[in-house]
Amino acid sequence: MSPSAIGAAKLRRMRHMFGADGRALFVAIDHAAYMGGGPPLGEPMHEIAAGRPDAILATWHLARQYAEPFAGSGLVLRVDGGSSELGDMPAGDLNDLLYTAEHAARIGADCVVVLAFPGAPDEDLSLKRLARLCAECEQYGLPVMAEMIPGGWGQAVPWTTDSVARAARMGVELGADIIKTVCPGPTEEFAAVVQACPVPVVALGGPKMKTEDDVVAVAEGIVAAGGAGVAFGRNVWGSEKPRQLVERLRAAVHGGTE
Repeated sequence: MSPSAIGAAKLRRMRHMFGADGRALFVAIDHAAYMGGGPPLGEPMHEIAAGRPDAILATWHLARQYAEPFAGSGLVLRVDGGSSELGDMPAGDLNDLLYTAEHAARIGADCVVVLAFPGAPDEDLSLKRLARLCAECEQYGLPVMAEMIPGGWGQAVPWTTDSVARAARMGVELGADIIKTVCPGPTEEFAAVVQACPVPVVALGGPKMKTEDDVVAVAEGIVAAGGAGVAFGRNVWGSEKPRQLVERLRAAVHGGTE
């Protein structure tokens, strides 16, 4: 594919996820691949889709099973994995790339997402994995979302503003088109992470928050700090009224500019 064709393909796919304001609400429903549970199937999926998220982060199964209700949303396919939470937590990185760029393109993905753990003892595994994926996806004009977690989930590196910002920048330098990462404290601090990154940065939601008002307030704070949006999972699919929450989050992210 020529450089101009690659650029055109990436532009179209990015516009499938981000609005004219450059922001997006991502709903993450990819948890069951390692949790074995989490996002409830059936009607809750249809409720989330009815709220019209800009894009979903999904497993292969959910991307295929719920193609119709989510056809109006962008698709970010989770392509890494290979470990679970059924046994003891692994001491190191046991994950690998499970799907290729070609697989993602065949299922209609607009983007792929992969984890990376700069600062972890075995950081080389995930960083090399990210770089290989970015090089492969470049040939297809397929954007890559890098989920940059400094020090890994065990926080071998504290999640300070500096470490999160540096991890985000590393993801960009390895080829990522979008960065998904943690918010290192009060949402105002997210501005430093955004400033370190020349690509869109979205914040993950993490554990369930106390109230849905808190969920919406965090989304508003991330956007106010210059973030390109949020990628919330259990705070959405764990809601009793996911459609209404998705609608509130969409308004918080886009500020009525849709």
